[in-house]
Amino acid sequence: MIVDIGNLGLLIALLVSCYVVVVSFVGAWQKIPVLVSSGRLGISTIPILLLVSTLALVYSFVTNDFSVRYVAENSNLSMPVNYTWVAFYAGNSGSLLFITFVLSILCVIVVLSSFKKLPHSIPFTTALLGMVLTFFLAVIVFLANPLDRIDGLIPVDGQGINPLLIHFGMFIHPPVQMLGLISVAIPFSIAMGALLAGRGGRDEWVDLGRVWGMISWLILTMGLILGSWWAYTILGWGGYWAWDPVENSALMPWLVMTAFVHSIMVQKRRGMFRMWNIVLITIAFSFAEMGMFINRGGPVPSVHSFASSTLGWIFLSFMGFTLLAAFFAFVLRINTLKSDVKLDSIFSRESVFLIQNVLFLVVALVTLWGTIYPLIAEVSDGVTLTVGEPFFNIVNGPILLVIVFLMGVGPLLPWRSATARNILGVLKYPLIGALIIAIVLIVSGVSRPVALLALSVCTVSLVGIIHEWIRGTLSRHRKGESYPLAFYKLIIANRPRYGGYVVHIAITMLAIGAIGSSFYEIQRDFTLQPGDTASLGGYIFKYDSFEQIRFNDRDELTASFTVHDGSNNLGIMNAKRSYYPDFNLAATRAGIRSTVLEDFYIVPSEFSNDGGAVFRVHINPLVWWMWASGPLLFLGTLLAISPHIGRRVSVLKS
Repeated sequence: MIVDIGNLGLLIALLVSCYVVVVSFVGAWQKIPVLVSSGRLGISTIPILLLVSTLALVYSFVTNDFSVRYVAENSNLSMPVNYTWVAFYAGNSGSLLFITFVLSILCVIVVLSSFKKLPHSIPFTTALLGMVLTFFLAVIVFLANPLDRIDGLIPVDGQGINPLLIHFGMFIHPPVQMLGLISVAIPFSIAMGALLAGRGGRDEWVDLGRVWGMISWLILTMGLILGSWWAYTILGWGGYWAWDPVENSALMPWLVMTAFVHSIMVQKRRGMFRMWNIVLITIAFSFAEMGMFINRGGPVPSVHSFASSTLGWIFLSFMGFTLLAAFFAFVLRINTLKSDVKLDSIFSRESVFLIQNVLFLVVALVTLWGTIYPLIAEVSDGVTLTVGEPFFNIVNGPILLVIVFLMGVGPLLPWRSATARNILGVLKYPLIGALIIAIVLIVSGVSRPVALLALSVCTVSLVGIIHEWIRGTLSRHRKGESYPLAFYKLIIANRPRYGGYVVHIAITMLAIGAIGSSFYEIQRDFTLQPGDTASLGGYIFKYDSFEQIRFNDRDELTASFTVHDGSNNLGIMNAKRSYYPDFNLAATRAGIRSTVLEDFYIVPSEFSNDGGAVFRVHINPLVWWMWASGPLLFLGTLLAISPHIGRRVSVLKS
């Protein structure tokens, strides 16, 4: 009964979304307020209908209703109850329901909070968001319904979820990454709505587009960081990033969204880059759709994509349709995007932002090529190839380093034009700081030229931001404010600027962690028996014992180590390997001791009957800085968008 109600909710939601598209387009085009209002009310009902369907699926999981095909495929009696939420989006159809439900909530927030401020363009935005919802709902209802029942004999137990998903990170990484991809539809619809309304050149949509662009960017960022953390802790790579296609599918729109949120600030401040911003957000949405194609069982191989299915090609077709439609709208309304403002000088803040944008786009295109080239090679030559980490590091690494340098210098330059004196004043302290750090690193034994250069570039970015904070705080202090109060008021007075600085610091921390662990990682394999002692890089570790426990769905072996760093006892570390016979799959849990300077990381391979095993041991410098950058990114983004959110909350209350 409950499942039937959930199915009914899906069907009604599809019909309502189709209605929203029609009445919103007609109402906006013909300027019929009644239809516009009806479309707005219609889209507001979709989250309620999808909530009914979502609760029906969750109820089916909790009650182990294996008559529901999706529940039987992604759950079993031995699965911990708290992993019901993970099982909800562990498969194709459940994840689609999750994506559509969350997107519908975002759509309602955008439409209801902005229709009074943007009365001309929001109806078009509503129609576009309705089109995206219609596509997802049609796929769910006709091709991937998670509430479909099994025909014939109902199994007494289910298959269970992929063992790699039984990890705390799965509560947040998959939903955040999926939400990040679909959330790009929001700023895309806002920008295209303004374009269709013929108001793209009036810049009235820029504030709303910037805020939702940053929200989408933040969600994508957190999804990528959480995905790296998950891979680091459970996959046994000893690393956090291997340029896997599924992770690349989120990286590509992230790169373009990063360019967009910088570029739209130039449009807000100078009325420039109008055409460029429409192009950027269209490319970002296309990349997000490409990511959904890869995730939905596209032919690009990945260690953690969904099973191969025809859904991938349906998403690719939708990407082609939206790309052509956006191009047509762009050509139709290109005259409304023209601006009389030109670049005054290559040495200016807006010029640096433009160069950054181009470089971000280049990295995204290189990543796209490396991701799909194996498919092209297989189709054209019948050769199975993989494009690995070395290619991406060699090609993208130098470009990303230039971006980090420009990230530190660009915000410090004046708008319009910078004189030689301005540039010298901006670069003086950052370059001095970079020189000092380079000398300290050389004395400390860091001798690789590329690593020295990379860390020095990161220092330029950090010192430039810190100098700006110090200079601004001292200026306010001279007017009688205490240092803490001066620093606080400095940030509050210009939250978008200083929130951006916090984000830049976090990105620099991320880069420092990647540089340290990439250039100075130590790795070695050890064959050990219980009681054996070994050492690596100053660490001494003794293999004390192993324990084997048999569960209904797996055999679990845990190795215990006593670890010393010189004369310091670091305590007991456990490294675990579990084998799931039903899946013919092994999952590992590394033993990790993390500090600000480095991680000691140990992961087991297959055990022998007497407890002997091969252990891969890593010493990964500065990885902690990568995980610490996540909360800072989150806080910096909230600070940057807080003035707009505060104003919008005031408007809603009034």
